[in-house]
Amino acid sequence: MATGIGDTPGPGAAVDYGVVPETTGGFAWARTGYRALAWVLLACIAIQVFLAGLAVVNGPANWGMHTGFVHLFELLPLAMIPLAFLGQLPNRLRWHQLVVFLLIGLQYALIYGFPGLVGISAVAALHPVNALLIFWVTLGMARGSSMKRSPAVAG
Repeated sequence: MATGIGDTPGPGAAVDYGVVPETTGGFAWARTGYRALAWVLLACIAIQVFLAGLAVVNGPANWGMHTGFVHLFELLPLAMIPLAFLGQLPNRLRWHQLVVFLLIGLQYALIYGFPGLVGISAVAALHPVNALLIFWVTLGMARGSSMKRSPAVAG
């Protein structure tokens, strides 16, 4: 347990994404919207992984659901960027959705190939590893935006 300034949390400790005082400005509706979209995005990623597993277990006929479902949420992180700024979320949260958007783009490159690396299965094998990274960053966004707000400090 951290006891003072400069203490570092132990392994498995939650990442501190900062606390936004309610009265620091920004729009509450933007923070609420960001929070809702972060959890929706996380659910979509979990469903996407489920659909990939379904295709692996039940046969390639199910890949269409996996490849089609991503189009329903792949731009969602971009919609979250203005909400993060309007809601005056901590800096650590303001750019995570851009990272997620870029990682989703990387998913396409990993599965369809980079120029000169087409057909290298080790590159394509990073596709599910990148999915884990997308899930992890999105979980941080959702949890960070859902942290209990502290009252503003007077003074």
